[in-house]
This record gives sequence, C-alpha cells and structure tokens, in this order.
Amino acid sequence: MKTVYHILTFLTLVVSFLISLILWSVDYLNLRSQYKSDVSFYDVIVNSLGNIRYTLASYLWIRTEFYIHYSGYVTVNQLPEIVYYARFITVLNPNFVEAYDFGSYQLAFFLGNSIEGINFAREGIKNNPDYWRIYHTAGMIYAQKIKDYKEASKCFFEAERLALSPVTIKKYSKVEDNDFGTLYRFIAKSLYEQRDYEGALEYYNKSLNYINVKANLYYEIINQLYGR
Repeated sequence: MKTVYHILTFLTLVVSFLISLILWSVDYLNLRSQYKSDVSFYDVIVNSLGNIRYTLASYLWIRTEFYIHYSGYVTVNQLPEIVYYARFITVLNPNFVEAYDFGSYQLAFFLGNSIEGINFAREGIKNNPDYWRIYHTAGMIYAQKIKDYKEASKCFFEAERLALSPVTIKKYSKVEDNDFGTLYRFIAKSLYEQRDYEGALEYYNKSLNYINVKANLYYEIINQLYGR
C-alpha cells in the first residue's frame, strides 16, 4: 500500500517539475522576467505549478469515489490502497476536507488502526479548523474505537458549534437534519458514558427533533434518571 503512495508522490513531483521547466522556458506569466528581478527560483516553481496540484487532487478523489461506489469492491478491506489516495490528496491539497474525513474513518473503522485514524483526523482539524465533519469523525473514533468519551465529547461539541455557524453554511454547505440528529445522539451517548445522565437526556431529546425514533439509549438514560 505504501509503495503505491510513494510511486504516486514521485510521479507527481517529476511531472510537476517537467511542467515547471516548460512554463519557465516559454516565460509563462513573465516568470523568467520576474526571476531576474526579485523572485527566487523556488517561487518560480510554485507559481508555475499554479492549480496543477489541486487538479490532480480532484482527479484522485474522483478515482477514489469510483472505487468506493462503482468498482464492485464492498469495503475498503478489499482495496486498502484507496486510503493512501486520501493521504496523497491531502499532501497535494491540505484543504481537501473530504479526503481527511474519508481517510480517518476508513483507517479507524475498516483497517483497524484507530491511532493512525485519529492522527489523520487531527491533521485535518489543524489544517481545516472550521470544518465540522472532521470533528464529528474524530469524535466517533474516540467514542467507538478508543473509548475515550471525554475527548469524544469535546470533538462533538465543537462539531455542533461549527455546524450551527453561518460560516459553515457559507463556506461548505448546509448541514442536513439527519446529520444533526446523528450528532446529538453521539453527544448523548458520550455524556451517558460519563454518567452525565441529565445532559445525555437533553441531547437525546434534541435528536428527536431530527430523528423521531427512540432507541435503546433513550430508555437506558431514563432508567438511570428515574428507574431507581
């Protein structure tokens, strides 16, 4: 798997360098002229590349989605290399939030590497601190795989704050009702595991505004509060 990742990295660097040399030779956007004045050769290379790396990242994401939805592979266990596609995409474009969200989830839940998954999610949070879903995924990993409900709660509460923020709607997209319902139930579960039963009930009741079905967790919370 790592071999695929390394090959992709190497090929991208080679192709990018060749393209930069071509653009340099034709004095694209007056790059050569600028270099003679006040721009370093490193700046010339970066400016020459332009949006090429973003285009390549988008192409790799399209390929990843193809493998997921249309290739016939049922789970990532049958094609673990696509997780390295996600890693490579984030190298090319650290703001490609979907790749962080996908990669961290697959690492933790399908490939059995919770620590690597949470580290990848944390990297995504560092590079994209205003994207709610990465916090949500990090919270899921903490809650379901690492069993650290305190850290899970922190992630879920931050996800809630960002999901309700006008910035999220403007920069990304409106958060769907079903996503709010799921998020609130994860918060309720995390609070329940920390024995904050009143808080758990509050958030479970919030979830009922979006998912109007009472699951076992609801009755467990009620039993803890009123069953004695």
